[in-house]
Amino acid sequence: MLKVGVIVLGCLPSGVKQILHRLYENLSPAHQLFGLEIDRESGEITYTEVKEISDAPYLSHSILKVSATPSEYQWEEAFAPMDMTVVMGDADAKELWQASIAKKETIRTLFVPVSIYNNIRGNDWTLGYDTALNSITQNVLKVQDTIQSLKYDKPRLFGFSIEGNPSTNMLQDISLAVDGNYLAVDYEKEEIAALCEAITKSYTYTKTSSVLIYSESLQAVVQDSVISKLDVDWKYTEINEALCMGTNPTAIDRILANELADEVLRWTNNNCLTGELVVHKDGIQFK
Repeated sequence: MLKVGVIVLGCLPSGVKQILHRLYENLSPAHQLFGLEIDRESGEITYTEVKEISDAPYLSHSILKVSATPSEYQWEEAFAPMDMTVVMGDADAKELWQASIAKKETIRTLFVPVSIYNNIRGNDWTLGYDTALNSITQNVLKVQDTIQSLKYDKPRLFGFSIEGNPSTNMLQDISLAVDGNYLAVDYEKEEIAALCEAITKSYTYTKTSSVLIYSESLQAVVQDSVISKLDVDWKYTEINEALCMGTNPTAIDRILANELADEVLRWTNNNCLTGELVVHKDGIQFK
């Protein structure tokens, strides 16, 4: 009987519950599935055997919480009770896994890319990204419907500040979905002038409002270098990470969760060595 552990580092979108559901269904009763959690204050790790999961994994409460990631941690000790451990996480979690976990010869681990920002290097897509895009897009469209129904003396510009670490690709995807503009995370100075011009040209006799998507970390840049150069009525709102997670995964994320679960099961059943799953447009690869 194998003991398979699962730990989540970085973020916990709803699709993770689906993976746990699939793992439990296929591993029990021949093997044991454990959830691993590291306490943020004490750094202590707890092992909770997963014995029963709701038939509605998308609606049920999360079995696991996001674990703390201390800079110095005895990963070999923590994972020793498990025959193999699945590490689900974002870009920061992958860096931690590569630097501090993957090289340990006494433990076997598999890294699974999970990020609402789709910013994990080497992956074309990550679990949670499509759900985040849909959640943010729906909220932007609701605001657009409201501001377009009101007439102001000046053109209206509404900003959406995305909390956390959104990639430039994410900001671009959102702006394309809502027919708006975005400021790249790694912008160049000349891009500011081009952005201001694009916003100004977006206004017409019938279109008197627009939206701007940007990272929360660039709030001061937007205010000082963009809004100060535009003659607009400016308002903004913050989109926090909790909103990006979504309550239910989209169809694309459900499909990806099932595909990732299948690869995790293939890894456990074949007793594979330490490695990672990489999501490409044409499929999932084990490296």
